Amino acid sequence: MACLGAAVLWASNGVVSKYLMNGGLSPFVLAQGRMTFGAILTAAWLLLTRPKTLIIRPRDILSFILLGSLGLAAVNCCYLASISKISTAAAILLEYLAPTLIAVYAWRFMGERMGLTKIIALGLALGGCYLVVGGYNIGLLNLNRWGVLWGLGAAVTFAFYCVYSEYNLRNYSPWTILCYALIGASITFNLALGPARLLTMGWDTKSWLLIFYSVSIGTIVPFGIFATRATIISTFEPIAAGLMAYLWLGERLEGLQMLGGLGVLFAVFLIQKERERDLLAPAMIKKRNK
Repeated sequence: MACLGAAVLWASNGVVSKYLMNGGLSPFVLAQGRMTFGAILTAAWLLLTRPKTLIIRPRDILSFILLGSLGLAAVNCCYLASISKISTAAAILLEYLAPTLIAVYAWRFMGERMGLTKIIALGLALGGCYLVVGGYNIGLLNLNRWGVLWGLGAAVTFAFYCVYSEYNLRNYSPWTILCYALIGASITFNLALGPARLLTMGWDTKSWLLIFYSVSIGTIVPFGIFATRATIISTFEPIAAGLMAYLWLGERLEGLQMLGGLGVLFAVFLIQKERERDLLAPAMIKKRNK
């Protein structure tokens, strides 16, 4: 139930972000705010409760900066930009292509098996993606072109973040990785956009409260619940996001888009089950080395 709750919180984060962007907030400034305040809150909380998790080896500093800039910062940029152009559920479903990209990477470079189940899952993911983005309707596809490209970018950068994070899990806890990735992402955004832009937006109290929710309840809390490997349960996230976006924002997906979404989710389910069985998966290597 805790994992299911985390999926709902992550889904609500996407809907809250779409609401803020509908009000005129730039997706890039929103990403800057999420990463900056997220880094401050996470570092402060760990300093008070788990100070030892903040200790890292000097030689790993560059690794965390890369994880934050090329991983967390990039995926937030792409994800929020996609949400600003297309429906929340469709954007999340595009990001959910990440496990299929990870499966291909693991097969090509890490020696994981590419059995029939994974091949079927990859086919389902590609076919589902085609339906989700409206490939059957040229008019719909043209209308969503930039949103689709941003969504695919989110899948690629999220896959990079997941793979790179799993390598770091051999030496650090998930909280250490999250904290320093947030710091790296925050540095990236504030160098690119400047901190003054974030502090001079003239946001009202409601906007600040929603941003605080997006940072804390919508990001940090569910990550804490998902500190263990529970990716399959997170496939509920697009379903919850679609329902909340329909109730709050009036967004809708066409029937074929929903069918494609189910295909993507089932593909994720199959791939995660197969990876958990594969003794060469990075998480399993970590478990065996304990």
